[in-house]
Amino acid sequence: MDRFNKILLNAVVLTGILFCSVIFAQEKTTNDGVFTEAQVVAGEPVYTSSCGTCHDLKFYDFTFRSWMGKPLLDFWYHILAEMPSDNPGSFYDDEYTTVIAYILSELGYPSGDVALDPENGMDLIKFAPL
Repeated sequence: MDRFNKILLNAVVLTGILFCSVIFAQEKTTNDGVFTEAQVVAGEPVYTSSCGTCHDLKFYDFTFRSWMGKPLLDFWYHILAEMPSDNPGSFYDDEYTTVIAYILSELGYPSGDVALDPENGMDLIKFAPL
């Protein structure tokens, strides 16, 4: 195989890989069951002891309106950087994740079989109205 054909073959293979990754990396919304019930259970005591004293769930119902269409990962980074207000960033990453799962569940979003994970696909999950 000459050099030109090798380059052409590599370009075709690379294009196919990129096309497949776009197909399989489809966006989801908060309506698609993007967290597990186990995360909800783990997030409830953290929320109750640390978040619920300042934010009732009505706060999130209103707040999420401004997040519609935006990535869930952006919200995760937002609360990581700002909450709790007296010590931002003081929770473990998993605690921030389970608190988000708890809030979503309490607002009526469905749980699913795959755990919410800021390092795996949360950037492709968009806030959506119920």
